Order: sequence, then C-alpha cells, then structure tokens
Amino acid sequence: MRDVFKKFEPTPQTGDSGPPPNFCGNNVLVIDDDTGVSRVIQRMLSDGSFKVQISHSVADARKAIDQKPFDAYVMDFNLADGSGLDVAEWIRSKGSEVPIILISGCAADFVASRAEKIRIFDFLEKPFSRDTICNAVKKAIGSENRNSLLCGLLSESKK
Repeated sequence: MRDVFKKFEPTPQTGDSGPPPNFCGNNVLVIDDDTGVSRVIQRMLSDGSFKVQISHSVADARKAIDQKPFDAYVMDFNLADGSGLDVAEWIRSKGSEVPIILISGCAADFVASRAEKIRIFDFLEKPFSRDTICNAVKKAIGSENRNSLLCGLLSESKK
C-alpha cells in the first residue's frame, strides 16, 4: 500500500528555486479559496520567476483555463464549490497532461488513490516553505518541457 503514496513523498528542497534549464513556460494557475493562502503562494512563485494567476473556485479555474494555457497548476484539495480533484479531472478530460500539484492540510493518503488515477504530479501538505513550492513547480514544469514537442520546436526556432 505504501507504494501508492511513494509518488506523493515531499519534494526535496534545494537552494536554487529559479526556472529549470531549457525553461519553456512559466505560467502557473494557483487555485485556492483562501485569499491569504493564494496571495502567499503567488508571492512565493513570483519571486521564483513564475507568472502566477489566481482562481478562488472551481468555476473561476475553469474560466481561466478556457482563456489561456498554463504550464502547471497548483490547487488546493478543498475548495468552496468543490474539490481541486474535480478541477484536475476536468483538465484531464480535456486531454491535457499539464502537471498538477495538489496542496492540502489533509494527509496524502486521504486523497492518494483518486489523485493517482488522474495523474497528480505532486502533493504538498500545508504548511510548506517557499523552496518546497518553487522546487515542486520547477520540477513539474521541467518534466512537462522534456515531454513537450512544442518546447523543442521553440528552442530550434530561437537558434
């Protein structure tokens, strides 16, 4: 049973929290119904060279996602009008494989089986440090970039 949670072990902290090598995109949507928490995360990620947009509900998140593409999502598990996993399932149903980082005050084992089915990239238990969230997003975007043909094409066009 522990193997299910291996994917959700804490992201290692390092001193460098800037963008990953071959950084292609840095647009992050943070979804949290707690205004204070979302502003703190926005500041943490903005300091790490990410462009952050905030949504406070499932409905707001869907509108934002329909308006523009994001390179990573950071979403709270508990939202006023649903769950971060509801948003994640909706993102996956649209065919997107963009990395999703789930944050929560709940333990990972509470959401692990559902999160694994929808390919959540990482799980961070609140509270977390600036380094932890920046490194998780950097790692997520880095993994997305390695798998993205578009990034390869963009890199070639810059030469």
